[in-house]
Amino acid sequence: MNEHKTKSRIEYLDILRGFGIIFIVVGHITYDQAVLKWLYSFHVPLFFFAAGAVYNKRPVWDDLKRRAMTVLIPYYSFGVLELIYWQILERRFRPSQMSFGKSALGLLIGQYDLLDFNSHLWFLPCFFVTVLLFNALVNLRGKKLAYAAAIAMIIVYIFIPMPELPFGINRVFGHIFFYAAGVLASDFNLAEKYTKQNTALKITEICLLLAASVALSFFGLTFGALHFITALVGICGVFFASLLIRRCRPLQYIGRISLVILCIHGPVYRILIKLFSFIVRMESDAVRERLYWVIPIAVLTLVICAGAYELIDRTVPIMIGKKREKKSCDKPRQL
Repeated sequence: MNEHKTKSRIEYLDILRGFGIIFIVVGHITYDQAVLKWLYSFHVPLFFFAAGAVYNKRPVWDDLKRRAMTVLIPYYSFGVLELIYWQILERRFRPSQMSFGKSALGLLIGQYDLLDFNSHLWFLPCFFVTVLLFNALVNLRGKKLAYAAAIAMIIVYIFIPMPELPFGINRVFGHIFFYAAGVLASDFNLAEKYTKQNTALKITEICLLLAASVALSFFGLTFGALHFITALVGICGVFFASLLIRRCRPLQYIGRISLVILCIHGPVYRILIKLFSFIVRMESDAVRERLYWVIPIAVLTLVICAGAYELIDRTVPIMIGKKREKKSCDKPRQL
């Protein structure tokens, strides 16, 4: 793959992640049931698909070290700060039956039902296990084994109820399929094949896929095996839309900082909802039911998260899985 194609691929995947994190933020803020049904039908699987689309086989130990740096360090860094914030301040306004000790345990072992202080963090330990498992299977016997295991795991997920487990292992069974789908899409050059079509056909395909996604979620076809079909339809619609857009700096930027947005948007939007409800003199639930309030709250949430990202990137980049750049004594850094 030449340099132009590599750059282009990164751009459209950043746009895809940008769409995904916007959907997640809106989905966590709004109480509009129609919007919720649609967004929850595919917005989290979309991230596993996007990650799978850039999969590269690595030695298991190298992959473990890399994922610990880029996933676990941000998870624990933000998790500890948010747990302290919740215990000191937010708990006074958002009553919880869960003790500080249980919440700390939940953070340590990455268990969803013990992450009451910020349940959105569940994604990171689950993602960590998912990508490590897939890569380990590829190293063991190749991608065919990994694909077969992903299919077997969704069958188990559909038919055998599982309790919440440490590091979201039970949720790995439901999400590794979408990671594998992203890998498969990359192997079959789905993006390149799509871009070779004429614009009218591209737009038609996007409209049909998104319309089908909305219809499937509206009629509640999001359970059992149908969940995987409905999610793939929605993912493909947004994936193709990202390919059509190709370049959009705001969406690309949001996609690049999606990790930070995921980690901190919860406390941010809850504060903003309280402020909005006070300003417009409405109950918080009423604010969240109205999209004309949800949208500005979501935009402000993204802006604040972006500011936090820039601050962290300049001061403690290790929190977001980045190494601090070494300054050369011989040459000045160029802007």
